[in-house]
Amino acid sequence: MASGSRQTQSQIQKLSPQQILQANIMQLTNSLLEQRIVKELEDNPTLEIVDPIDEDDENQNEADNNQESESEFDWDELDSDSDRFELVKPNSESTDFIFTNHSTPKTLNDRIKDQLIDINISEEYMNIAYEIIGNIDDDGYFKIEPILIADRLGVSEFDVHSVLDIIKSLDPKGIASKDLKECISLQINKKKYPLAYNIIQNCYEDFISKRYEKICKYLNCSKIELKDSIEIIKKINPKPGDGLPAGDNEFIIPDIMVEKRDNDWVIQMNDQSMYELRVSKEYSKMLDSKSLDMAAKKFIKGKTESANWFIDAIKHRKRTMLEIMNVIIQKQEIMFRDEKFELCPMILKDIADELNIDISTVSRASNGKYVQLPWGIFEIRNFFSESIKTKSGKEVSNTVVKNRIKDIIVNEDKSNPYDDQSIVSILESEDYIVARRTVSKYRSLMGIAKSKLRREITDE
Repeated sequence: MASGSRQTQSQIQKLSPQQILQANIMQLTNSLLEQRIVKELEDNPTLEIVDPIDEDDENQNEADNNQESESEFDWDELDSDSDRFELVKPNSESTDFIFTNHSTPKTLNDRIKDQLIDINISEEYMNIAYEIIGNIDDDGYFKIEPILIADRLGVSEFDVHSVLDIIKSLDPKGIASKDLKECISLQINKKKYPLAYNIIQNCYEDFISKRYEKICKYLNCSKIELKDSIEIIKKINPKPGDGLPAGDNEFIIPDIMVEKRDNDWVIQMNDQSMYELRVSKEYSKMLDSKSLDMAAKKFIKGKTESANWFIDAIKHRKRTMLEIMNVIIQKQEIMFRDEKFELCPMILKDIADELNIDISTVSRASNGKYVQLPWGIFEIRNFFSESIKTKSGKEVSNTVVKNRIKDIIVNEDKSNPYDDQSIVSILESEDYIVARRTVSKYRSLMGIAKSKLRREITDE
């Protein structure tokens, strides 16, 4: 374990502060980036908003400004500028919708990220956390193996488990669980309800199969005690991802807009509400001042460097996201040609290889981001899927197989539902080569119970 920890530290040290900043900015949604920009403007006095009117005036009055005496500047105000800084939103009709966006409920990902910021974890752990959060499904579960995150980011599996434990301690309770058993366990106060906790921890299979007499015997409890504990368990939310405020006025603001003009797809960032930033020319001029003492010069130099890095990171994020979306359109030609959600197999590595960038960069740029298409809004990561081969040698997206499994179960005889092996046989008759464990995995991911439990539920 110590060796793995040293290896992780060595890998982390290879990243420069500028690269770490780029990675952090890349994984932010537009709404979170807006918040980050506001914070940077408050913290860094050398970073300022570009005002088109001021830009014109500045060009006209540049000669006059150069003639101002350096001695007129109050150097004592340098450290207090950030405290006096006031932000003003651009006054433009085109950005009116943004104010509605600020009042809408935050996404589950946003809420988890806010809590992580509050507990002040390290940059390294934050990178891992964002990767984990991006892989939490709509129900609030984290169902992929931690080692996949470790391999993707080049960190130790121990660190991934450590960050995962931190996320599981956050609200909503049960978030990032690997399965229903863990989700329920995380939400039960085991000191207050020890029997309910023991039922889930030690008799879970008997509980979901309703073998209540066996539970009573094993835990040495009465039927009344068991019934009371079951009532407690029933109150637990099995889908912590659904615990967000819902309503007609809740909507998603896409990060990217895609529209068709003539015969071409036009891709643009939905960033009209974001401030355009620059490094203050006034502070830049101070660096050439002979009257500037070394401490002040060092302060300004550090702040201007940070401001430039921040501006470059935003530009890098925008450029990368547009390039990724462009490649997605090329690789999902059938979907964009026919304008229906029918995917071709495509994984993160396909995009990374095409653009000659890291897989982790594609992951950060995709997770939690949404794109507005002419026929709806979609999460970008939903364009990615593994391939499954057919007996005829053709490769299809695993989403096709998932949808077919769902259709088979929806239309089955409820008094005699198909088991996983029966579904495998049906798929084989339709040219799909799928293992029984794969069917079981896809069924579980879709929240569909085993055949025995589907029959029991129907019989009730």
